[in-house]
Order: sequence, then C-alpha cells, then structure tokens
Amino acid sequence: MEMKKPIPQPHKTTSPKHREDYVFVEKPAEDFTALKLISGPFSSIVYKYGAVGFRPESEKRPDGTLPMVFDYTIIENKIEADTDSQEFINHIGDILVVLLDEKLKEDKANGKNWTNSFK
Repeated sequence: MEMKKPIPQPHKTTSPKHREDYVFVEKPAEDFTALKLISGPFSSIVYKYGAVGFRPESEKRPDGTLPMVFDYTIIENKIEADTDSQEFINHIGDILVVLLDEKLKEDKANGKNWTNSFK
C-alpha cells in the first residue's frame, strides 16, 4: 500500500530573487538547466525540477487553493544539507512559483494565452 505524503501547512513565502538567491547553471553535454542556490542556509546546492503539478481537488485547502507538488533531483550538495527537510522543499517551491509566474508574464507579454491550455 502506497503511503501518501502529508500536505504541508502553508508557509510564508521567502520571495526568492534571481541573481540574489539563485542562478541558472548548465553543464556541458547535459540536456537540462539546473539551479544553484547562492544565498541562505542552502547556498551552493545545485538541483533541477522534475514533474510539477497540483494535489487533487479533494485535497483543496480551506482557502480554496490546491497545494503544488513537484519532483526535484539534487545534483550537488557539498554542504550535506537536509534536502528532504520541509524548509528546503518550501524554499525551492517558492523559487518554482517565481519561475512559473515569470514565465506566465513573459508569455502574456508575447501574446500567448494559457487560460485553456490545461483543460
């Protein structure tokens, strides 16, 4: 029987900023771009995102929002930080929200409409 991960409590966002808190990094001959954290307790960790989605409607929070879920892979962790901790997951989740928001704004400015893209 598969165990469901508990839904984490909402947290106050850390409002990460590109070039202040994280940068994009690439490795020659690799087919993905990763992120490197450059500030805070997780500074120097390199990771990449995998699948991104939302919890089912049945797990909607009282405020009507659906918790976001995502996979990630640690590429480098020289400081041996706990990358399974809720603090770390919240932090990279905040970065993911910023990246998605920036992409939506960019696409909107370029005339791309995402309104019905996920139906």
